[in-house]
Amino acid sequence: MRADQPKRTRPLLTSRSISRDLTLSLVVIVMIIATAMGGYIYWQQSQDMWKTAEEKGEDTITSVAEILAVPIWNLDYDNARLIGSVYTHDDMVQGIRIYGSRNEVVFAHEKFSGAPADFSKIRSIVFEGRTIGRAEIDFTLAKEKKRLDEQMFVSIIIIVVAISVILAITGLLLRVFLNKPLMVLQSGIARVAKGDFSYDFGEVYHAELQEIAKRFRRMSIEIEGRENKLQTMNKTLQEAEEKYRGIFENAIEGIFQATPDGVLRRANPAMARIFGYDSLDEFLSNVRSLNSRIMVNPENMKGFTDLVREKGEVKRFEAEYYRRDGKTIWGSLNARAIYGDDGNFVFVEGILEDITDRKKAEQDLADLNRHLEQLVRERTEDLVNKARELDEMKSAFLSSVSHELRTPLTSILGFAKLLNKEFTRNFLPLVSPDSSLARKGKRIRENLAIISHEGERLTRLINDVLDLNKIESGSMGWRDEKLDMNEVIEVAANSVSGMFAQTSLELLTEVEPNLPAIFADRDRMQQVLINLLNNASKFTEAGHVTIRAFPRFGQLRVEVVDTGTGIHPEDQSQIFEKFHQTHTDDTMVNKPKGTGLGLTICREIIEHYGGRIWVESEVGVGSTFIFTLPAMQ
Repeated sequence: MRADQPKRTRPLLTSRSISRDLTLSLVVIVMIIATAMGGYIYWQQSQDMWKTAEEKGEDTITSVAEILAVPIWNLDYDNARLIGSVYTHDDMVQGIRIYGSRNEVVFAHEKFSGAPADFSKIRSIVFEGRTIGRAEIDFTLAKEKKRLDEQMFVSIIIIVVAISVILAITGLLLRVFLNKPLMVLQSGIARVAKGDFSYDFGEVYHAELQEIAKRFRRMSIEIEGRENKLQTMNKTLQEAEEKYRGIFENAIEGIFQATPDGVLRRANPAMARIFGYDSLDEFLSNVRSLNSRIMVNPENMKGFTDLVREKGEVKRFEAEYYRRDGKTIWGSLNARAIYGDDGNFVFVEGILEDITDRKKAEQDLADLNRHLEQLVRERTEDLVNKARELDEMKSAFLSSVSHELRTPLTSILGFAKLLNKEFTRNFLPLVSPDSSLARKGKRIRENLAIISHEGERLTRLINDVLDLNKIESGSMGWRDEKLDMNEVIEVAANSVSGMFAQTSLELLTEVEPNLPAIFADRDRMQQVLINLLNNASKFTEAGHVTIRAFPRFGQLRVEVVDTGTGIHPEDQSQIFEKFHQTHTDDTMVNKPKGTGLGLTICREIIEHYGGRIWVESEVGVGSTFIFTLPAMQ
């Protein structure tokens, strides 16, 4: 053994027993299987326990809510407390709370157990369709968990006893069937190691051990075959060396070998030709080192050397070089570090390729690209300026048109209302109710009402167009402040309550108290809510419209739910686009049409504050318009 050869460490366990390892492995496998089965059984029983508890909890809370309906409705709180106290004797019930219609506490009882409840159930107390209170029950599974743990303890004891029995039986079987054959095999291997390949392991009757004996007898034959292969490989290496020498001498790229300090040890004729020398000897005589001033920028050579030392190789290292005649060329270097047996950096092998023509082509291409980029920049600036001019023209046009339309619209609406009033006061009393003039008068009033209605719709369209234009052009004046959304939602609901009073619809609010504040424009938030509520009432014949609000994942979530006709799937992805009108069934043909911009404005406002708005709908069931806004931290 060589003195510098690293000493091989000896394993910690030098006299391990196969029988012991097999026994230990079997024990581990049995323990893993037993643990997995026990864990699965424990998990399955836990799931059954939870499922049963959930069902019992659901039955309990349902029974409590049904039984309490009459006492709470009759304000018989003593009877309600008596009913609540009865359920406190249930082992699963850890706490029960009963609230009246004004959220007052009618009955509350908590069992002190030192641990939180496992789950809770809440159920509204309903009497004749009206919610008059609620019941809350906290459930504990402490007794069931204790019973389950006791069952698992008994199972563990059974597993330990079974493993002990398996250990004893396994140890006995291994001594009989494994140790004796292994001793015979060990004796035979010792004889083979001394060169006695005729030993046939006759005492071994196991097929696996007999296969080992056959392999030992083939060993000498394989050694002779390997000697022949080594001789063939040496011959192949000599041929490869001759081939490499031919490639080295005839290559068109420069090939060199240098020391870590840059001193050239070898080079091929192509290296001399690249630098303008007539012969290799002349090149090596004049350029003895890579550190000679053959590079236009000497710092590049230092960078090349540092890269080879740090990374062990360099690929496509491009630099400019001086030729013998003083002209410059571009070269691309590929090199790698060669290390000795001791791991030290011995020398550098590299290939130099003349890339002067390619660099010239790249320079021409770069000049062309710069020229094209300049043309693109100039064209882009022209397009940006024209787009800016178009935006300004559009804003000016909309402002002018809206002003020119509002003035005659105001007159039309005023005169239509005045004409309707005068016609009703001065003409209709003069005609007989059953005459043809009365019927014509009625038709004239209906036409005047259509003029007023369509004039108001056109006014709303102008206002919506101007609002949308301000938002898109960035000229909208946002008066942002910290908003109490409970107050904002209440004001919006009150604003549309008069409209709902004229219909058979019911407006419901399910708003959680103390909603998180948001930072936004109060008027714009009112505009979003009123638009959504107006749309819901417009496309709902019967039923109710519900506005919900609650915090979720650091955001405020608001939902406007209706029981209307619903929205077709093909319309849901386009409903927030400008001037898009949804398809409705025949029962809604007489409903007033909107401007087609309300939902677009809602989307722009919500997205301005970093929120998101979308719709979920089913035809014939109803629609839910949802938007979320980030809450203030």
